[in-house]
Amino acid sequence: MPPPMAGCRALSHCYQRPSYAHWPYNLCTMVHGKSEEQCEQTLAEATGITERHALYSTKEVKKVRVGYFTDEEMRWEETAAGKA
Repeated sequence: MPPPMAGCRALSHCYQRPSYAHWPYNLCTMVHGKSEEQCEQTLAEATGITERHALYSTKEVKKVRVGYFTDEEMRWEETAAGKA
């Protein structure tokens, strides 16, 4: 039996989501690799699951760290509350 996906070091994300008639998969994970073949091999070895559908990124998007309690946020909050 393969280990639970959330415990697989090769997978950086693991989400349980609702399934639908047109999308029967309820578990979403993310694996990083240099090629689709490498990702497929990693998924197969890490999970043992063969019935899956992989989606691949078409471009990389730079993540930006969220800023909490910033001056900009405080100004927005004052404006939204009608205090500005």
